[in-house]
Amino acid sequence: MEDKIYDFLASVPLFSRLRKRELQYIAEIAGIVSYPANTVLFHEGESGGSLYIVVEGQLEVLKGQADLGEHILRVCGEGEHVGEMSLFNPGKARTATVRARTAVKLLNISSDDFEALVYRRPEISFSLTSGLTERMLDSESRLMGIIDKMARRFGEGHYAEKIDSDSDPSHHRQSEKGKCAGPGIPKLQIKTFGNFNVFRGETLIGESSWKAKQPRALLKAIVARGGSGIPKDVLIEDLWPEGLPGAGESNFRVVLHRLRRALEPAIDQARGSSYLFLKSNLVFLNKDLCEIDVDEFMVLYQKGKKAEQAGDAGGALRCYRRAVDLYVGDFLAEDLYYSWAEDRRNEIRFTYLDLLARAAELYQAQGRSKKAIELYKSMVKADSVCEEAYQKLMQLYSSRGMTAEAIKVYELCKKALETELGVEPSSLTVSIRMRIQEI
Repeated sequence: MEDKIYDFLASVPLFSRLRKRELQYIAEIAGIVSYPANTVLFHEGESGGSLYIVVEGQLEVLKGQADLGEHILRVCGEGEHVGEMSLFNPGKARTATVRARTAVKLLNISSDDFEALVYRRPEISFSLTSGLTERMLDSESRLMGIIDKMARRFGEGHYAEKIDSDSDPSHHRQSEKGKCAGPGIPKLQIKTFGNFNVFRGETLIGESSWKAKQPRALLKAIVARGGSGIPKDVLIEDLWPEGLPGAGESNFRVVLHRLRRALEPAIDQARGSSYLFLKSNLVFLNKDLCEIDVDEFMVLYQKGKKAEQAGDAGGALRCYRRAVDLYVGDFLAEDLYYSWAEDRRNEIRFTYLDLLARAAELYQAQGRSKKAIELYKSMVKADSVCEEAYQKLMQLYSSRGMTAEAIKVYELCKKALETELGVEPSSLTVSIRMRIQEI
């Protein structure tokens, strides 16, 4: 049975970056389950605990959006998967409902089994992040498409073009960074990597303008949730999870007003906010006037991957280098106690690690080992237990005749794994060290 599961996993895009042995580990903890048509695997809001991959049949993913009702985000066929984030965030609420569209046979991986595996083999977690990132971006795009469709049906217009009939800034568009996008309306530059800062044009919005922590926290939550089409209730839950009934709504209105004032002190009351809209209980940042570094980072990552897949190594590296320059620290690094910030931070860090690995491999293929070494060092700095990065560093230093440096990397790897995970280096890492000593 494990051999059949292994062969199936090898064909699933989510696992495309896993090596043969890593796939075998996954196959060992996976099991087959079957359900009849119309069975609900899990409801939106329930605690997550398993990843499901379709072997036979079809699943449908449904999403409830404020007062727009429940809609099918997508239909999953053979090889597609649902519930993947429960592997990395076990117990977190499911973000959609999943139902069997037909009778289905599924491959099931429980979060408990996966957590135990990653404890022993942390490199597997890193290898899976690329597929997960693509999936999240695809889901977000589908959700935004549904919102657009429903908004047009209700006669409210396209949210990105005319989210508020009295506050449409589209005629103010201008591409120059930091310049006014219209009379008296400068662009906002929102910096989320490392220290959180917001610039109005070229001017930093200082502490005195925010007046309190909650307006900044609301803006951070909006950005962390994607910046567009965020249900108001989600933001209320993010900031006031234990508030009294009705208090969250009142808090939200007050803090939203203060945030709009902080971003636009000379706000035109008749026109409303240029940057931040609330329509049908959905919150939107005006992306024409708001430039967010994490959005640019993700776009560069995707462009780099496309260039890489097209065989354009130079174009891929240009995108990856620009993305690395943006990543001056973790996403919302100062917000350690908000789960929504932590979840998004981890997702982006995984993407950053994948980006570094891809760029390093391209440099290595070009024979530019010094550049590759710099990137693998950045991987270790971002994730001190990334064993694959240590392995690559050891091999590169050895190839350059720097045996002492290669052995030093092994010792650093051994210490990090023992200190942070309580495990020894893998047999592959040990064998690399032994080969280096024999040279």
